[in-house]
Amino acid sequence: MQEKTGKIRKENTETRRAELIEATLRVISQGGVKAATVRSISKEANVNQGLIRYYFQTKSDLIMAAYELHMAKLVKAADQASCGLGSAQRRLAKFIQVSLEPPVTSHASVSIWAGFFDTLLHDAEMADSHKRSYDLLRLHLKALIADVLDEAERSESNQKLRRLSIAGNAILDGLWMEGGAMPDVFEAGELVLVGLESFSSLLNIDLCDNAAE
Repeated sequence: MQEKTGKIRKENTETRRAELIEATLRVISQGGVKAATVRSISKEANVNQGLIRYYFQTKSDLIMAAYELHMAKLVKAADQASCGLGSAQRRLAKFIQVSLEPPVTSHASVSIWAGFFDTLLHDAEMADSHKRSYDLLRLHLKALIADVLDEAERSESNQKLRRLSIAGNAILDGLWMEGGAMPDVFEAGELVLVGLESFSSLLNIDLCDNAAE
């Protein structure tokens, strides 16, 4: 009975923390980090302010948790879609495709990221949080690129793979921001095609015919 009770309490704690984080993201998407006060978050989550302080020692802890979760969800969505597709080229192509389509590339997801931007530039703890999120995506992309090159029987140094992942991340970041900020500017499928063509040029491997259905 005690073991079951402990499990329920843990699940309730994780659920409540997740709800507070999601409420924080909604507030930030509407008004940026400055709008994310304990009062506004508690109102959005329909809880009292003391509950937020119970689960998070400081508001900064909650803000950082919200940022890291938001960025991790974007990477996870693309990663899950690319799993189990067989060839490394198809996995990378699918990762690019999903990264540049809704809901990963969307006005809502970019709005949330933009809400954090000023804080990222001026707050050391948030800068560290951003680095962790950046590394999460870049290292995952590095592994995908390494698999594609191995499949093509091409061997590259770790430093070369690092540079390729930095460049690839920059391609995805740029298209993601433009596509989310100005979704009506681009034709259907255009961002994905540009992404595939850009990675094909970067790796000297044609990925355009490998996007999974």
